[in-house]
Amino acid sequence: MYILAIDTSCDDTSVAILKDDCLLSSVVSSQVEIHKQWGGVVPNLARMEHEKNIGPCIELAIRKSGLVGAHLHVRPTLSSGEEQGRHSGLPLHLIDAIAVTYGPGLAPALQVGVKKAKELAIEYNKPLIAVNHIEGHIFSALIKNRKGNFYTKNAGLEYPFLSLIVSGGHTEIVWVDDIGKYTILGRTLDDAAGEALDKIARLLGLGYPGGAVVEHFAKSGNRKAYDLPRPMKTKDDLNFSFSGLKTSCLYQIQKLEAELKENFKKIVPDYCASLQEAVFDILWIKLEKTLKTHKPKMITVGGGVSVNLELRRKLRRGMKDYPEIPILFSDPKFCMDNAAMIGFVGYYLYLRKKYVININSLDRKPTLSLAGCGEAFEPKK
Repeated sequence: MYILAIDTSCDDTSVAILKDDCLLSSVVSSQVEIHKQWGGVVPNLARMEHEKNIGPCIELAIRKSGLVGAHLHVRPTLSSGEEQGRHSGLPLHLIDAIAVTYGPGLAPALQVGVKKAKELAIEYNKPLIAVNHIEGHIFSALIKNRKGNFYTKNAGLEYPFLSLIVSGGHTEIVWVDDIGKYTILGRTLDDAAGEALDKIARLLGLGYPGGAVVEHFAKSGNRKAYDLPRPMKTKDDLNFSFSGLKTSCLYQIQKLEAELKENFKKIVPDYCASLQEAVFDILWIKLEKTLKTHKPKMITVGGGVSVNLELRRKLRRGMKDYPEIPILFSDPKFCMDNAAMIGFVGYYLYLRKKYVININSLDRKPTLSLAGCGEAFEPKK
């Protein structure tokens, strides 16, 4: 069976085509260069770019999938001023279902993907599957290529498992009993890890997106150069907090202002390395605390921050004390927002006949939590 998946949760327009749980094509149109000048994502600007890109991304994903030539018709979103809904002439009858991210994320951005998915599902009488964006990150390490091989080395699906989600908007430890059955064991009480990295990078004058720039400078820095706090390190619960770290960095960077101007090439790498060490220490401390009370069959790590090589090294080092538990990192191309992971979850929801009950009533849910999984659909009789 074939799944067409759409994700417009933030600033990337993404479309993927899957055959069962195997990825045939993945298209991602990034808006990083557009938002960089503003120092962060501008929601309505993101919406306009999604509206411009969603149609071409669907067309390209279908062409790359190899499905062209099968009388598949797709309506792209046309540029402003043109009549909406004209056929592109591409070969959708082979598509069995359409999966779309409906939350969490930026409301104006989510709206574009949900609207397009609803249009296609209604017009071509296809089941619509609403996918929680965080679900996608949980399972992103388990995506397979078109030959049926996992992108992640030594991957395999065994329940129950733990998932550590580390992104710009989310930092969570989740216990996974099955698709749709989640227990959040720990979450950030304020800023997410990626958000903290972005904000502190901005304080250092490093621009946007901050996480990637911090990683770049940290490679040549001394991670013990600056003593930064590890908030909630000694707390017994599994929650995170990064606002205290951000505040501490703010005061420290203000004191370093004069030195930064004179010795930028020395101070910034050291500070970035120290910052990464602090953030990643917190992540490992909480994950290890989880392993003291929970015995998962495996661990998956996903989200944009998980692309960071130093974080991967740190977690792998720590997991050497737990050799019986494999830790699976998403392939770098599936760490950032993407439709491939949405389609993967969509396929397994399709097998369970978890379709949207009323397509017209499906709406974006920007603050959707994992606890909301399943509210938009029920088994179809």
